[in-house]
Amino acid sequence: MKRNFVFPESHLYYSTSVWVEDRGRGVFRIGLTDYGQYVLDDIISISLPEKGIFVEKDEEIVSIDSIEDTLNIHAPISGTIDEINMEIRQDPEILNESPYENGWILELEIGAEDDLDSLMDYNDVLDSFHEETEDEDFDEDDEDKVDNLDEDEDFNY
Repeated sequence: MKRNFVFPESHLYYSTSVWVEDRGRGVFRIGLTDYGQYVLDDIISISLPEKGIFVEKDEEIVSIDSIEDTLNIHAPISGTIDEINMEIRQDPEILNESPYENGWILELEIGAEDDLDSLMDYNDVLDSFHEETEDEDFDEDDEDKVDNLDEDEDFNY
């Protein structure tokens, strides 16, 4: 089976596992990438912070447990937690099914604009992805492991 990993071009990236989306008015949505959810596989639980707290950039804010592993997500930017996706606490499999739509994790009101300078854009995350996975064998017939996702495209997870 061919496996294509989606990295939307409109997003920024903290790593190949964590995406950041500008929601306007200084609010940024954070979530797990398609590749990140694939590596974790079957997600069974998630620990979320409290709404309203201020977090520093690189501070651990979320822990995601799967059958095989645990991923600790660090804040890609500093800011105040503005919103938490409570649906994923009740049904963490949403992270596997819809990492860019229904599976977003939280929203931060940015604390320092210059934090955005350290995030990767689409081209940077693709380079990082290829470096991380150059020795991995997803599928012998899979020449193109990454798909670009334009904002106008419909997709379901």
